Amino acid sequence: MKQNAREFIRSTTTLLDQVLAKLTQEEQHELLDALAGEIEERLDAVVEAVDA
Repeated sequence: MKQNAREFIRSTTTLLDQVLAKLTQEEQHELLDALAGEIEERLDAVVEAVDA
């Protein structure tokens, strides 16, 4: 993994931790579900592009 990708993941994780700390448990679950859905959609798009 390239250094830029590692830095992005590290900074994103730090920001996500800060956001989650401010939310209720229910809000945390909703946010994480939405993020998981977005990630799944983007991965599907990448797989389709590679298969094309």
